[in-house]
Parts: sequence; C-alpha cells; structure tokens
Amino acid sequence: MYYTLSQWLLIFFTYCFLGWVWECCYVSICRKELVNRGFLYGCGLPVYGFGAIIILWLTLPFEESIPLIYISGSLGASILEYVTGVAMEKIFHMRYWDYSHHKFNLNGHISLFISLGWGIFSVLLVKILHPLIKELILQTPYYVADAISLILTITFVVDVTISIQSTLDMKKLLKQLTENNKIISSLQLKINEVTSDINQTSDEFQKHIQEIKAYINVNIRSYQFKIKTQDESKKTFILEKLQNRRDMKSNLLELLNEKTDTTIKEIQLKVDLSSSELEIVQLSKILRNLNEFKAELKKIELNIASIKDKEYKVATNIIRRNPSLVSKHFKEALEEIKTLTKSKR
Repeated sequence: MYYTLSQWLLIFFTYCFLGWVWECCYVSICRKELVNRGFLYGCGLPVYGFGAIIILWLTLPFEESIPLIYISGSLGASILEYVTGVAMEKIFHMRYWDYSHHKFNLNGHISLFISLGWGIFSVLLVKILHPLIKELILQTPYYVADAISLILTITFVVDVTISIQSTLDMKKLLKQLTENNKIISSLQLKINEVTSDINQTSDEFQKHIQEIKAYINVNIRSYQFKIKTQDESKKTFILEKLQNRRDMKSNLLELLNEKTDTTIKEIQLKVDLSSSELEIVQLSKILRNLNEFKAELKKIELNIASIKDKEYKVATNIIRRNPSLVSKHFKEALEEIKTLTKSKR
C-alpha cells in the first residue's frame, strides 16, 4: 500500500499522539499526578511517530509474517531509539531515558528487554492498530488530509523550535550552575588551605575561623525544603523553594567572604609586626591571593543574581515532563533543580 505525503504525515502525527497518550498515562499513574510527558510542549512524542513509520516501511514486504514483523520491528525501533538517545545527549548533554540499570543494555540508550517490547509493539501495530488507522486515513478526502497535515506540520515545527530553544536554555542554566558550584568549592578549599597554613595566629582569629566553619557546615546541611501542601500552587511552591535556595547560596558566599576578610586582617597584622623581609613578601603574596578570592566571590554573587526565575521555571517544567531525565555532565546541578519539583505525593 502506497500513501501520499499528506497521508504519511497524518500517520506520523497520529502515532505521535497515541505515543504521547500512552506515556502520559503511564508516567501520571507512576507519579500520581497529571504529567504532560515528552520533549515537546504539545500533544505528541516524535519518537513514536518516527518509530511507527520505520516499522511500517520495514514490514511492507512481509506484512503477513508475524516472526519477520517482530524481528524487523524490534531491530528498526531499537536502532531509532539508540540514534535518537545518542544525538539528544550529544546536543543537550542530557538523557531523556536511561536504561543503564537494565541488564543487557547498550550504553544505557537501549536494552534487550525494551527491544523485545518494541517487537511486540510492532506486531500489534501492523496486525491490529494500523489497519484501523489506515482505513480512517484512506477514507479522508485528499483536500482535507492536505489541509490537516499542513496545519499539524506548521504546529509541529513551531513546537519543535520552541522546545529545542527551551532545552538549550536549560543546558545553559545547568552549565552555569555547575561552573558556579565548582568555583565556590574551589575557593572554599583554597581559603581553608590559607587559614590552615598560617602559623602562630591569635586565639581570637582561630576562634572566629572555627565559628565561621561551623556556620558554613550548618548552612550546607540545612539546604532542605518543606514538603508542598495541597493548598499551595506549583508556581508558588517552586518560587518559594527557589528563594530558599538563593538564600542558602547567599549565606554561604557571605560566610566565605567573612572568612576571607578575617584572614586578610590577621595576615595584615602579621605583616605589620614582622621584621623579616622574606616573611613580608610571602604574606603579601597570600594577601594578593585572598583579594583575588574576594573578587571571584563577588563575580559568583553577581552571576547567581543574574539567573532569572523564568530560567528556573522553564527547567523545572522540562523536568516535570521528563522525570527520568539524567545528565553525566551536569549531575549535581540537575539534581539541584530537581529538588524544586519535589512535592508531597
């Protein structure tokens, strides 16, 4: 059976929609809340549409042979899933599905169990579902099919464009958060090294440094959020969590800045009291480093302040639609944003 371009497009969008319905139902049941599943904002999952098209193309020569439908459908869908997974991870540095925990998986993008499932789906598609879809599409007048396929194609292209841009924005946010966290950790380590290397410090200095260290540890451990109550909207809940997170980061930066200032004062005092030119040179070098630390802390503070609420809301929206999203490149930052979406189940 040969179809016109419009009919192939209608077949594609039909299976995009049916795949979206299946995924939404499955994920919504698992999470006990309504979830608009998928990469796109609209009602469609392209991987199901392309998968159905590939399976139908591959099985055209042997539509009557169930074993050949099973084998070809399983192989075709698995290849598509692998290529799509690799491409999306390469572009966005994120995985929308991950089978690493499955036995007999290939780089986490496909697994034997899922591939066998694709084979079953292929048989059901060719022998049961598609005959009904085919009959409906063939009965649709050409001019109606052309008009509907054109509208759906335009809508699809717009949705893909917006979705890609949103995901690229999320990638940029994750990269920014990852870099900020690395710099903060690095500065904290360097400041600790400086304070521990200073000999013959005053008791007051040691006491103040220990107090700041204690506050920093408490600040890091206290990065927890209350559970969402039923009368809170998702928007309000996320914004409240986001402000909590910003306060935590701000407090941490203030403590690191205070620790740096305290160390600078102690070293400056040692410079004023020192009679050794060599010691003065060494301490002056440490002072320059500490002032550079302060400048870096200021940069990070401005960087954090520059991230808008909208950027976080876009990211949390993508995560809500794709709760299994993982990233090797931005693991810590992604988990940090995921905490904004967690609520009472």
